[in-house]
Amino acid sequence: MDAETPVPAGTATVLDTNQIIAETLTALITDAVKAGWSGAKKFFKNLDDTYSIRCGKTYDDYLKNTITSICQVKTLIFDSIPKYLYSFYEIPNLQYQDKVIEVSDVKDLLDLGNKLLITGTGGLGKSLLLKHLFLNTAQHGYYIPVLLELRKCNRLEEEKISLEDVIYQNLYHHGFQLEKKYYLSSLEQGGYLILLDGFDEVRQEKAERVFDAIQEFAGRYSKNHMIVSSRPSDRFIGWSDFPELSLCDLTKEQAFQLIRKIDYDEATKTAFLEVLDDGMFETYESFASNPLLLTLMLLTFSKYAILPENLNSFYELTFSTLFYRHDRTKGYFTRDLHSHLSYDDFRMLFSSFCFHSYFSEDFEFTEDQLRQYIQDARGIIENQSFTNDDVIEDLTSSVCMLVREGFNYHFIHRSFQEYFAAWRTAQLPDDTQFNLLTYSFSNPVSCASDLYMRMLFVLEEERVNKVILCPGIKKLKDLYDEDGFSCNLLSKLFPYIGSQRGFYPETNEIGPFYSPILAYADYYIFRIINLTCDLNNHSLPSNGIDLRKQEILHKLSKHIDATNQFCCPIHEAADVVGNEDLLYCLYSYRTQIQFCLQIYDKYTRKTNPTELTMKSILADIP
Repeated sequence: MDAETPVPAGTATVLDTNQIIAETLTALITDAVKAGWSGAKKFFKNLDDTYSIRCGKTYDDYLKNTITSICQVKTLIFDSIPKYLYSFYEIPNLQYQDKVIEVSDVKDLLDLGNKLLITGTGGLGKSLLLKHLFLNTAQHGYYIPVLLELRKCNRLEEEKISLEDVIYQNLYHHGFQLEKKYYLSSLEQGGYLILLDGFDEVRQEKAERVFDAIQEFAGRYSKNHMIVSSRPSDRFIGWSDFPELSLCDLTKEQAFQLIRKIDYDEATKTAFLEVLDDGMFETYESFASNPLLLTLMLLTFSKYAILPENLNSFYELTFSTLFYRHDRTKGYFTRDLHSHLSYDDFRMLFSSFCFHSYFSEDFEFTEDQLRQYIQDARGIIENQSFTNDDVIEDLTSSVCMLVREGFNYHFIHRSFQEYFAAWRTAQLPDDTQFNLLTYSFSNPVSCASDLYMRMLFVLEEERVNKVILCPGIKKLKDLYDEDGFSCNLLSKLFPYIGSQRGFYPETNEIGPFYSPILAYADYYIFRIINLTCDLNNHSLPSNGIDLRKQEILHKLSKHIDATNQFCCPIHEAADVVGNEDLLYCLYSYRTQIQFCLQIYDKYTRKTNPTELTMKSILADIP
């Protein structure tokens, strides 16, 4: 294998799978072991020759064990057969400010800084990217790579989490059984690339402790490199010392290359690529540019010979495809359900499980936890002839919604949990929906994600606007009716304002520009404003750089810098730049608020029955 690039997978469909995995793993491990200890030992001080040899042997064992584990990945299409990672994986690009960064070589990424945050929406392949970065680091011997799934911190009972100890246990259990004093010395020398996968999967009550552990470790051992992956979130505003990079969608060329790599029926792949190339990639770009959704599109296309119209239809068709897999000629194989449940009953039970686990913030389950969730969901259907073990077998082997790793289970992808949680939410009565989501929206680390809300909105647009959003907009309306768009209103909604510096996006060279940052007083109203605008497709026109606004924000920024603060009270900002100028800078917030009030008026206005006509009645019925 070429030491500079991953092993290509162009012959994956004509060679025996086990042979491919064995040969490519052997080649990668050989390269890693050659580069491994010779590169890593410089980070260990005071090793005598005997211990250095022993340490080198345990490091080789660590690399072999971990690479073997990371390289073999079960795919959605052939979930019972592990595939070599690079036989189906297309390495994505990353966006940093206005630059696109290729990460085929991890060093190009590490040159950006010692602490990095990589964010991306569901299905873009954050976990696979971190596996690639581990393998690439091991292959070149740059640092000692460590990959940790942060969701495992949910099982830690300690009041204070020590990332230092968690990393040491990870190394030790994977074969790198070195004395702790040498481990600590190597940390101080900066010998590690720490890859922390899935901060968004850390439960709410643990998130702050995990964040503190990350910050403490990064501060104490600042010479090491650390990369954290997560879905995008407002909570990262406070991670000021972690530059944020966004995982890019697949380009059309990358998407096509990924499909060509997949070990699947060639005729189906060819037909699918022809449909995508004939304008369908652009039509379905939000699906086709996402690796997981693209793979599921292939599965759905092979069964229905159509592509879904929207995200919700996509999940419904995909779930149906996986439930009814049967045609051996298309790469499928017969799977009888152990539970013998009908499609409707199985979907209802699964949606109840997804709903309760989602709002309990459980994304990974022990067998006992999973069995308990299924037991709790049984009451939603009449057929009680199945066992909980039957359902577990169906979820993992027949319908493939869950994956078992060791003694634990997790979703094939969390977006399925979110969709079916939204689907179950749509079955609930108005008052239950309102109580559930109002409570959730009041929490800054709410599990009710934007994706979940978009799915629910597609299922029942009018009901979400009327039952969920309008009560929150009513609180906003009461404040607006009292003060209008004024500094008094803003001080009640966003009592503090800051000014964030950036660069002109066109060239990244002209010089600094500023944008306002507002700290919310009431997270519930803040969330209601954002969701109302986002779900109802309100967008602000982009008119380039507003020089008047820049002058005002620059003046405010100088004042804030002079006081050594991150932000200042709204009324203080008004004293510095003037009421009129401050409100001018925040005009976008005025348009958002006014849009919310329009939505409120639309869904709460009462029509006089005497003014109705058959035409007007029919016009309101979709």
